[in-house]
Amino acid sequence: MADDVVTAEVAGDLVAAYLAAWTERRSAPRRRLLETCWDDEGNYSSWTTHVQGLDAMDAHIAAGQRQQPRQAHRARTCELHVSGNNVSFTWALMDGDGNVLVEGSEWAEVGPGGRFSRVTSFSGRPVDDPVT
Repeated sequence: MADDVVTAEVAGDLVAAYLAAWTERRSAPRRRLLETCWDDEGNYSSWTTHVQGLDAMDAHIAAGQRQQPRQAHRARTCELHVSGNNVSFTWALMDGDGNVLVEGSEWAEVGPGGRFSRVTSFSGRPVDDPVT
């Protein structure tokens, strides 16, 4: 897929599995989700961490979930932006009542195997009075 253009449908499936993996607290189902969207040697980077590989990504997500309310879930908050093999989107981490805890954006690259080979993540707490 490295020379092919990623379709919006494929990008949507990858993003749905990726966000579901961030929400799934049970190890085996989370791992199955990651196997559909994450390259075995995929790289994830944020301002706080860098992990490489499927096992490391699974462990990183599990560690992050321990810092979140039990009923928290991630949801996509924009249309997907697809260009070549690149996909970008925004998301929100919401508690069980729908309150936004964290907002973020991801820039992802789809590798030759048709799964995310690199994701760069930006996130932060929502602000009540954004700078205009």
